[in-house]
Amino acid sequence: MKPQNIHLTRRSFLAGAVAAGAALVVPLRLPAWAQQSDDASISQAFIRIDTNGQVAFVLPTSEMGQGTHTGQAQILAEELGADWSSIAVEMPNQPAPAYRIPSGQMRSVGSFGIRLWHDPLRRAAAQAREMLTQAAATRLGVEPATLQAEDGFIVHAASGRSLPFGDLVGDAAALPVPEEPTLRPDQERTLTGRSVPRLDTPLKVTGKAVYAVDVEREGMLHGAVRLAPVFSADVESFDESSVSGMPGVVTVVRVPRGAVVVADSWWQAKQAADALDITFTQTPADTLSTDEINELLREGLDRTDVPVTTLRGEAEAMLSTAGQVVEAEYSVPLLTHMCMEPINCTAESIEERTELWIGTQGQDVIRMTLESAMQVPAEQLFINTTYLGGGFGRKTHGEIALQAALASRAVGGRPVKVLWAREDDVQQGQYRQTMMCRFRAVLDDDGNITGMHIRLAGPQMGRAYGFDPEQMAQATGNLANFDPFSLGGLSDMRYVIPNFVVEHAVVDLPIPLCPWRAIAHTFNGFFFESFMDECAAAAGRDPLEYRRSHCAGQTRMLAVLDRVAEMSRWSEPAPEGLSRGLAVVESYGSYVAQVVEARANGESVRVEQVYVAIDCGHAINPGQVEAQMQGSVVDALGAALRQKVTIRDGRAEQSNFYDYSLLRMGEEPSVAVGIVEIGSPLGGVGEPGIPPLAPALANALFAATQQRIRHLPLSDHFPS
Repeated sequence: MKPQNIHLTRRSFLAGAVAAGAALVVPLRLPAWAQQSDDASISQAFIRIDTNGQVAFVLPTSEMGQGTHTGQAQILAEELGADWSSIAVEMPNQPAPAYRIPSGQMRSVGSFGIRLWHDPLRRAAAQAREMLTQAAATRLGVEPATLQAEDGFIVHAASGRSLPFGDLVGDAAALPVPEEPTLRPDQERTLTGRSVPRLDTPLKVTGKAVYAVDVEREGMLHGAVRLAPVFSADVESFDESSVSGMPGVVTVVRVPRGAVVVADSWWQAKQAADALDITFTQTPADTLSTDEINELLREGLDRTDVPVTTLRGEAEAMLSTAGQVVEAEYSVPLLTHMCMEPINCTAESIEERTELWIGTQGQDVIRMTLESAMQVPAEQLFINTTYLGGGFGRKTHGEIALQAALASRAVGGRPVKVLWAREDDVQQGQYRQTMMCRFRAVLDDDGNITGMHIRLAGPQMGRAYGFDPEQMAQATGNLANFDPFSLGGLSDMRYVIPNFVVEHAVVDLPIPLCPWRAIAHTFNGFFFESFMDECAAAAGRDPLEYRRSHCAGQTRMLAVLDRVAEMSRWSEPAPEGLSRGLAVVESYGSYVAQVVEARANGESVRVEQVYVAIDCGHAINPGQVEAQMQGSVVDALGAALRQKVTIRDGRAEQSNFYDYSLLRMGEEPSVAVGIVEIGSPLGGVGEPGIPPLAPALANALFAATQQRIRHLPLSDHFPS
């Protein structure tokens, strides 16, 4: 079950396999909408069945703990008719066009792991099944229609005869791959839709799972970093002799924004890195503070030159005073990721070959980083993707890979593991952007929203990932200046509001930004669902009924709202001492509604129960869907309660768990999950559970205290 890494071209692998009769290999192809090349022949992802009956699939999705590989294996095993215990997972170690998701890169992001690969996996598995069936029919002298693929065998029930897959792969490999295979009918799909144990659980329970931090190479050295505390600064000079005499120190290597000290052990490297005499450049951001950033964002809210990004109906309706007007402003702080596994990478790099061992979500980002900084050709780069001890978007970046490769080059290609201390990651890492948002809504005599104007202020993260705002606007049907990393959840919100305007006042900040689990929907979900509650309160109406009244034709949103209302007994009074809040957000192709039950007074907040209803289409592994919703609630609750990064003198003030606190086990609420299946298209699961939590909690606190929370975290309002 352990993920393996391979280096094969499809053409060479297919040719070798067929010639040797060693395996049946069927390639996978992405759907047309997701392909990143006009060459339809490009495909390196594949299903492989060996002569011993071992079934493997090669896909580019990293396993970050969500159970993605297990869900993919369920899809494959069910359609193929394979023995569940025979499924193995492999990952390619060179990015290639066939592995690039719609973002144009080999990256594990956007909750694409199941929804993108579901149909290609089923199709390829069905092709392999039909080839094996045809081979068995010829061998047994029967019609293919009389055979069935079951548990790794092709079975002829009428005669009681059966042949294992492994005995048939040689004959099957000589057959043409059917272009349009017949998929199993829904009534025969008994593995997907069922909770099954994760493939990686035994390895993780026994400690055999290999994370990047576990990698050991013969003769390996260790590296620790010393990075510029101000994000936009770089190295002005350093004195290697200041640490060269310290125990174990081998060398000091210049890297972007700092230096890596290489030593015999990491602790020796860390002690020397802290002692290194190094000077950093001065920058205009040396005095930057959170207060200054907030002032820049407020100026953005007040600007008069901001183009309209999204327009439905008439913009003039926003100026109307014919009805009740509701206005509010919201803000969220910078957040960091706090992956349990520290940022690290092991590299062996010489001019002719660079090989990495890293837990990464962004293989193509690493490729582009090393191509640009070190002129490493793509064909000379090999990336061994290990298990990830958390990703959350943070491990899409490639700076640690570059540091490790440079360190290895500096010691003649010896393996070097560069590992960041927790303080390095918090203070010199990557952050979810800070944003502000201003709303104005006009309500009719019944309290329904007739017009809404939204002004967002903050950075455009998407530009750093190659998304041109004008091209994105055209592609998504918006007017101008559209950045999905900033406007997701606003420009595409699902409520029926006749007149609707969204603008984004772009405020560039000298701070490294990085997607944080669910990206823009984390803050826009908080903004919008909190404001919907304000409108409901202004109209004197129940928050659930108010949302439903703005959901005409929105079948999926209504379905999750109804389910969560049923689960939480919304129509009945809340349990004594508790207050309830509601929110619903669509993101990553899934709809999630949550009800939070919280206990609050003027000093403290405690969340005791969260109800979650999700429509993600067909739940491939319901147990994993439930686990992801529970984990999302814990993740989002910790951020809502007390997480923030503040800036003083151009640098982050927080440094470790003591001042950037995660939710403790004793603080976790009970989480009940309801899965709604109404025939919807497949959606994501890893991220959609995050956005509704913060607004549902804020709305519950309003119900308890009549105090509106418009700025996160809650610790700024409730000190304990």
